[in-house]
Amino acid sequence: MKIILVLSFCFFSTALAQQYDDNFARNVMWPLAAGAYIDNQQECITSATGDGKLKRKIDYDCDILDEKCSAYTASSDSKKAIIVAWRGSQINAEVPMEVLDILFGKQRVFPGGAKVADFFYDAFLNLWNSGIKDDFLTLRQQYPDYEIWITGHSLGAAMAGLCAGYLAELGLVPVNQMKLMTFGEPRTGDKAYAALIDSLPYSYRIVHNHDPVPHVPLNIENYEHHRTEIYYSNTMANGKPFTVCVGDESHKCSEGVPILLTNVLDHLDYYGEDVVGYFERGCVYKK
Repeated sequence: MKIILVLSFCFFSTALAQQYDDNFARNVMWPLAAGAYIDNQQECITSATGDGKLKRKIDYDCDILDEKCSAYTASSDSKKAIIVAWRGSQINAEVPMEVLDILFGKQRVFPGGAKVADFFYDAFLNLWNSGIKDDFLTLRQQYPDYEIWITGHSLGAAMAGLCAGYLAELGLVPVNQMKLMTFGEPRTGDKAYAALIDSLPYSYRIVHNHDPVPHVPLNIENYEHHRTEIYYSNTMANGKPFTVCVGDESHKCSEGVPILLTNVLDHLDYYGEDVVGYFERGCVYKK
């Protein structure tokens, strides 16, 4: 029995490693996530898909952050995908600890009974009910067979995870039709929430080396990461290797980095490019 279990786990891990596609993450999902930061999302949508079209961008005031949270929807006929990308805040090198306490200090019940960070769930629901829901359902009616791609970076990654979990828990989308991919995601909910996201057949959490954001809040505070982590312990330049961790909290990936060794610069640089410079160029890599 033990041999069978070990072989099954090895097969499962191998299947995940084969399923994760660096090219798809680097050249499709990452520009879609980065596009949430700029005013002209169409540039990044075009870079990622070629023919994708923006449906609409929705903004909502995030009072605690003193700026806007936002999300946009789009669709691509060539990729046969509906896109929902989230932005929780503008790129900021440092978020004060008192703000982190507010972002993660209070939890509330998520559909199905899990507990998640109140701030992010509230921000998600406000954006969802301010137009993202209507635009998403319109696209779903137009393209019922298209995949649903959900993404975000940093605090937007937290809302992307909530979006995927919300759609799954309420049965709005078959889970095998969704692809969730986040970048530099903080812990967003408790163990039950992690299990909900773990139940999605396609869910990847990309982390760059010593990025500090995936380390907050500490996992002793009723927060736990979901799988599957794709960890780049390098510059993330094209062709660089990565580690696949199928556990929710694996010391073989970012959890193995001591919190004192984290570096915010790794949060501001993904796939070998400065994040701000990348999206300001319309999500085109330097030659």
